[in-house]
Amino acid sequence: MTLLTSLFYVISTNTISETDSLGNEVYNAALTPTECEALQREAAYVQKQLGEAIEVTAPLYHQFTMNAILLPQDSFEMAYDVAKEDVLRQFDAYLETLAPNEEFFIAGFSQGAMLVRDILKHMPRKAYARCAGAYMMGYRLSRKDLMSPRIRPARSATRGKVVSFNTVTSADKQWPFISGGAVTCINPINWVTDSTPAELVFQSDTITVTLDRKAHVLVADVEEEKYYNEAFRPWYAPGCLHTQDLLFYLPYIKENILLRANLHF
Repeated sequence: MTLLTSLFYVISTNTISETDSLGNEVYNAALTPTECEALQREAAYVQKQLGEAIEVTAPLYHQFTMNAILLPQDSFEMAYDVAKEDVLRQFDAYLETLAPNEEFFIAGFSQGAMLVRDILKHMPRKAYARCAGAYMMGYRLSRKDLMSPRIRPARSATRGKVVSFNTVTSADKQWPFISGGAVTCINPINWVTDSTPAELVFQSDTITVTLDRKAHVLVADVEEEKYYNEAFRPWYAPGCLHTQDLLFYLPYIKENILLRANLHF
């Protein structure tokens, strides 16, 4: 099949910790062969799930590490800025590969979703007009974000440009770093912004997902421990389904990209 539409995808955090030549901890990936392999593995997964009708460009970049998230805010922002400048540079290079009027999409998960927000604010006006959709899987949109004219949250499958959501088992189980302060959310299964429930099938589970309109998060009726990895304990507790924001919903993101691109599927 001919590749029909283009997606710039920003990979999530795949580096927990990094050290320099003196053994001191640093807070951005050095892009060692091991780190590059981890980033490429996620990119390959996304490409496989989205299929050959969507061409995925997923650059390697000096992402902030998981340990950077635990730093004081000013130190974290220094690591974040390194990742942001790297991704914005690579996005500009990506634009140069497209035809002058070619439509495209952007998407990211977790750290990648944070950077999608920055890409939207950064891209030139003419490029922004050609961006048919932006998918922030696993990161919030805040009131401050909505002050930007480039951040127009999705209100249905085709209305609005920016899709944002985070999933928990109950609203009190949020990870504030990624969902605290959210003021909007959409359910990517049924594309509503109200509390109409929707069902998805993941592996052997049939899961009902409902949007909590007060907390602006998705609530999934699953067993907390079944969808939790103890390795994430320093960052978030059981009940936060952060890793599932990619795994649960990627098939629905695929359908939406193809819908917005006016392709038959």
